[in-house]
Formats: sequence, structure tokens, C-alpha cells
Amino acid sequence: MRVHRKLGLSLLCAFSLAACGERGAETPAVNAPSEIAEPEAAPLSADERLAAMAERHVRKIFEGSPESATLLGVGADLAGDGFAARLGGYGFEANERIRAMNEAFLQELRGLDRRALSDEAAVTYDVLRNAYETGARRNQFPFGGAAPFASAGPYPVTQLSGPHIFLPRLMLTQHKIETREDAENYLSRLLEFGRVFDETVETISGDAALLVTPPAFAINGALNAIAGFTAPAPAENPLASSFMTRLDAIDGLSPEDRDALSARAVQAVENSVYPAYARLAAALENLKPQAGPDAGIWRLGPDGSAFYAHALTSYGAGRLTPDEVHELGLSEVERISSEMDAILTRSGLSEGSVAERFAAIGAREGMRYPNTDPGREEILSDLNGQVDQIMARAGDWFGTLPEQPVEVRRIPVYEQDSSSGGYYSSPSLDGSRPGIFWINLKDTADWPKHTLKTLTYHEAVPGHHFQRSLERAAGLPLIRNMLGYSEFSEGWALYAEQVAAEMGLYADDPLGDLGRLQSELFRAARLVVDTGLHHKQWTREEAIDYMQGVTGDTRASVTREIERYAVWPGQACSYKLGMLKINELRNKAEETLGPDFDIREFHDEILLTGAMPLPVLERKINDWIKEKQGV
Repeated sequence: MRVHRKLGLSLLCAFSLAACGERGAETPAVNAPSEIAEPEAAPLSADERLAAMAERHVRKIFEGSPESATLLGVGADLAGDGFAARLGGYGFEANERIRAMNEAFLQELRGLDRRALSDEAAVTYDVLRNAYETGARRNQFPFGGAAPFASAGPYPVTQLSGPHIFLPRLMLTQHKIETREDAENYLSRLLEFGRVFDETVETISGDAALLVTPPAFAINGALNAIAGFTAPAPAENPLASSFMTRLDAIDGLSPEDRDALSARAVQAVENSVYPAYARLAAALENLKPQAGPDAGIWRLGPDGSAFYAHALTSYGAGRLTPDEVHELGLSEVERISSEMDAILTRSGLSEGSVAERFAAIGAREGMRYPNTDPGREEILSDLNGQVDQIMARAGDWFGTLPEQPVEVRRIPVYEQDSSSGGYYSSPSLDGSRPGIFWINLKDTADWPKHTLKTLTYHEAVPGHHFQRSLERAAGLPLIRNMLGYSEFSEGWALYAEQVAAEMGLYADDPLGDLGRLQSELFRAARLVVDTGLHHKQWTREEAIDYMQGVTGDTRASVTREIERYAVWPGQACSYKLGMLKINELRNKAEETLGPDFDIREFHDEILLTGAMPLPVLERKINDWIKEKQGV
């Protein structure tokens, strides 16, 4: 099993010459004559210069975003003393610093000679250059904040995103509480909520002055999330109640100290957190009169159309226009629907649309889990069993398997109303936190039994968990672990659903295979509705009607999806665009290499050098094919 570690090791060498450089290989001189000069350190290689630059950049990012360090699970040696007690900036000044930082990063990278780099380092160079250039294009738009690399959505606060959702998730699932210092850091961060939310209000108010606001339903969704999160008494809010429970993990903490820390957490929620949420809610209420019902970003005029063109390109469309992506979606919907029709007909269901017949299967007796806590526990148990099943066969299809485990957990109740159906959070770099597949279990009717296998294969194994955990074990420069390429990661996860079928996991389960095709159909329909919303000026209701008519999903679940696409332009297209590119590259490799093609080696080539934009992936796989040919 092969894991690429070369560039990561050169990074260590660049900052620890005594251990890795030429001087480290020398025997230290004892009582050397004073007239003999110390030998100079060997100059850094091109790979080492790139690695050193990447570390400088990531340290700079951590200065402004200590939350990023917590997400990655790094320590003070990289993020700086006291980082775990701080939160980053969310206002005008922070966004201006980010714009300046992005420009500085890009100019420094352009000063390196790519031709002098090893093949592996050249991939990192290409990834960083794409990220910084994409960020620079994004930062030309004066709304929605700024991005140090890659892209960002147009609205800082929605029903899906913003500090009102992100910060509780960070505190409850990412911020460690293992020592008294960890607990003190946690309390310090709770006291930072007031500043963070005030700076967020500053940003969304500035956007409103430019006539940029989220759609009205997104504002209402954010307000609902705020109301739900702040409904409990302060002591019962998860930020306080979970903190009290987690204090049990601290060795030697006296009952008196535990009670005192718990009381401070309740006080922080009452006096800092809840007032911050109230001020954000008031600001959002003020935006509602100018928000309006239109869902697409076209509503922002020429800037909206330009933003969508940029977003679509950054999420994997390449040179395809919005109209071409729309037509591609329609074509894929027709193809997949035809395959589903064949399975349904063989199963004795030939009347009605594909969506109606698919929904009819889910409505059959025994196909739904009870919408009760025991029913939810049964779902979680079945999902864990599916993880075990695929891992038993994975060695035949993947050269390298992740060492870190994956857990299946329920999305917290306070988050489920505005959350997607499921998502994945990556393991920490130090291995202390596993990968987590989160599933929305508000209504178990959203998950007929024949759909759950595919969800597992996408969100956990061999989907997101394989991709993200292998990336984090690959010894890449740390900044590479911070770069998210949805067209790569989501494209891989959708491709992983297909691989599961090729592995035989649906061989005796035609209804499960039907669920897999419906999942792919869902992603193809996203190409249609995303371009429909943001380019063809569809209404929210038109998009919901189309999506439900094609997929047969419940109207409630489809509505959540459409509202997600409305506030995250372009991202919904990344799944299918990425899958199509991976299959295109695989087909090329199979045809070119013939009997020398090894699917395990191909998958390693995709996964073991981290996420990257599709043009960089295509160049990398083409180079691998030539290497295999001996060209």
C-alpha cells in the first residue's frame, strides 16, 4: 500500500535542517578550532521552498481564523499560543485583510519556478495557484465577505451557513475538552460570540446597502434556526449542557471546580451567546422588506449573472456555459430515468412515471422505519452494518484503505430543520477524532430502506471518508487539507456509489440498485434546477415542482434542497460534473493501458494526492497514463 509523503517530509526538512538537511547528517564537531568557519546550510530545493511557503501561508490563515486550526486538529506550534481561546474576524476589516492576504499569497506563488519542482510538488503548485486565482476572482465581488483561496457563497448568513450554525457545531463537535485549559478556552470562545455576531451584522448590513440580501425564505430559515437554538433555558442549551457533561473527561477536576466552570458556561450563554443571537435576529428582520421571494442570484442584476458564471466554473463546469450545463442535466435525467424504468418494469411496475413508481416502492409495507427514537436507532444500526459490509470487500478495489474509523451519528435536533439530508465531517489530523457521517433523522420517511445503502456509500465508505481520511494521511502540506474542491470530493462520492455497484453490493438487491440510480438521477436533476434557478430565472416553486416530479422525493425534502441551491449557487452542479470527469479519465486509462490497467492503482492515483480542481486532476492522470506506458 502506497501513501505519498514526499512533499510533507520536505516541509519538515525546510523548518528543521538539523534533522533533515545536510548539516543534520554531519557528526557535531567537538572543540573545533575557532578559525574553522561553520559550513553554510545547503540552499533549499524548489520543493522545500514551496513547502516552506505553504507553511507560512497556513500560519497566516490560522492567525485570522483560529477556527480553522480547531477544525484540522492542529496545535499551538502551528496556530500560535492561545488560538483555541479565540475566534476569527467576520467584519469589514477582516474581509479586507483576507483580500490583501490572497493577493500576497498569489504573488509569492507566482514567484516560484514550477519547472524546477518534482512531479508531486508540481501538483501542489497547480492546486494552490488555482485556489488563489479563484479566490482573487471571487474577491472582485464586493459582497458576501472574502475568501483567502477558492470561492465562497454570496450570502454570509443563510438557513445553512453563518456563525449562528457554524460556531455551535465547532464548539460541540470540534473543540476538545480534555484539560482544564481546554475548558477555559471553551469559555473564552463563548464570550467571543458577541463580537463575532456584531461583526457579522456589520457585513450583512453592508451587503444590504449594496442591495444584496438572501432570498426571504433563506432569512426566515436563519431566523427559525436562531429561534430553535435559543429556545431552551441557558442551562439547557447544548453549549452549556454538553460542556457540563464533557467536563467529566478532565482528570483531577474537583466537584467544586466542575460546578464553577459549569456555572460560568451557563452565564456565558445567558449574557453573551443569547444576546448575540438576538442582535443577529434583529438585523435579519430588518433585511426582510428588501429580500423578496426570488430565489436565483440573477436577482442581483449583472453582478449576479457574473457571480454565477464564476461559481459554475469554480465548481467544475470548465468552459461549459450555463445553458450547456442545463442541457447536459436534461440529457442525464433522460438516460438514468430510462435505466430505472427498465428495473421497475422487470419488478412488475410499468404504470405511471418513474418518480411515481419509485415513490410507490418506498410506500410499501415494511419499507419505512418508524418515525420514533427506536426507529432512528435502527437506522443508525443498519448504516453501521453497511459500513462493515463494504469494508470487507474494499481491499480488492482500493490499494490503500483509511486507518481512521468512521462513525454514523444523527444530526443534532436543533440543526435538523435547516440541514441537508446528510453530510460528512473529516477526522482530525492527529487521529483523535474519527470521520463522522451525519444523517438528518427529523423524519424517517425521508429514508426508505432501499435508499440507505447509497447514502452510506456516498457519505462514508468508499465515498467521503475514503477521500478525506486518505488525504489527511498523505503527508501533504497542511494548506492542502484546508482546500475543499466540491467537484472533486462530491464527484468522488457520487462515483463511489457507482463503484459500490461494480463491487457487487447490489447484486442481490435490485431495489437497492434502483435507489442508487435514483441518487444519480437526483444529482443530474441538480444540473437542471441550479441553472434553472440562477440562469433561467425559475422561481423557487418551479424548481421544487421539477425536482419532485423527476425524483419522487417528498416535497419537504425537495424544498430543503432547492432552498440550499438558492443560497449556494453552482455547488449543486459539482457532484455530477465531478463524477463525469472521473469516469472520463478512467475510461481513457482503461482504453489506453488495456491489461496494464489496475483499478486499485487508478483509485490511489485519484485519492492519495488530495483534492484538486478538475483541470489539475486531468493533467495528473494523463501524466500517470504516460508514465505507465513508458512515454
